[in-house]
Amino acid sequence: MQVGEREPAPAPRNRWRPLAVAGVCVTATALVAAGSLRGENILNIQFHTFQDSRGVTVLEPIVDLDKDFTERSGLKVKFGVDAITGASDSCARCHPDGANSQRTFVNVDYRRKIGDYKLDVGGQISRENFYAADTAMVSISRDLNKGNTTIAGGYSFSLNQPQLHPTQSVENQYAHDLFFSVTQTLTKNTILQLAYDYNRISGYQSSPFLRTRVNDIMVVGNTPDLRSRQAVVVRLRQALPGDTYLQADYRRYFDTWSLASNTFSLGVEHYFKPSLLVGFTYRWYGQTGADFYQSSYTGNPIYYTGDFRLQPFNSATYTGHVVYTPAHRLLDLLPDKTAIDLQYDRYQASTQFASSMFTLGLRIPL
Repeated sequence: MQVGEREPAPAPRNRWRPLAVAGVCVTATALVAAGSLRGENILNIQFHTFQDSRGVTVLEPIVDLDKDFTERSGLKVKFGVDAITGASDSCARCHPDGANSQRTFVNVDYRRKIGDYKLDVGGQISRENFYAADTAMVSISRDLNKGNTTIAGGYSFSLNQPQLHPTQSVENQYAHDLFFSVTQTLTKNTILQLAYDYNRISGYQSSPFLRTRVNDIMVVGNTPDLRSRQAVVVRLRQALPGDTYLQADYRRYFDTWSLASNTFSLGVEHYFKPSLLVGFTYRWYGQTGADFYQSSYTGNPIYYTGDFRLQPFNSATYTGHVVYTPAHRLLDLLPDKTAIDLQYDRYQASTQFASSMFTLGLRIPL
């Protein structure tokens, strides 16, 4: 289960969808992702390392293949493995100090152009200790106004199945997600995107691994079995003089558990030369708590939780990245224009939680 934002988790159980924005309820990595059909025939190989202030360490290799078959069709396949040491969401009754874990996932996205429309159909399968998630999605987009306007919409369905460790019982959680976006080219240097996301989750939504104090007794939480979530996002991309690019995002999130959040991010990228891109992004996030969240409970509460992701907090994320595309082949083994991607993320929250992530990647044209 995900909320307006969570502190970076070692094995994020992400619902996959075609449009993403920093935060959790809506997801996108490129402003014009919905408006672009043709890929670049790229193989991405990345290796992530993650460590946080709770002693959790994650090593994650990811392979991402994006391949066109024809001018009107293409396929994207992504595979990754999380090797987790001392997972923070392990069963507190059996592993109070955390436990090693592993998550494996694969997602597939088939795209095809049909007349003036661009269709994407795909899904993701994710498996980890005591948790399984399966997602199917479909989205459609169309360019209007001589290609200056792109409208897109989509739907995804997820079946999440946590195991109530240490028992063998399995619960079901169902998530339906609808999104809509409009991407507009305002000038030759400015692009604006507006997006809306609606998500409805039903079924088991408590964490079987986290306990809270009720009348001085530590018990597993009990949360409502229905939750609706909404988010509105505004994204701006602005080209500046001197091969410099500005990106600014704002996201407003709210749900039926009375949790609301605001996210602001501002980033800049600059080409020092055609082969060297350097960028920096700052992101601020703040949320209220769920209406039933307390640090401890007394009496006979209907709902209670020990999930730290439902408490009020704010956070800041600092990201720096460098993309270097050598003029000559790397080690005479890889194709021309193979790029090296380095990224460092530092996350700090008001809950005294902090984490660092380092990413090393190769972007190989095919």
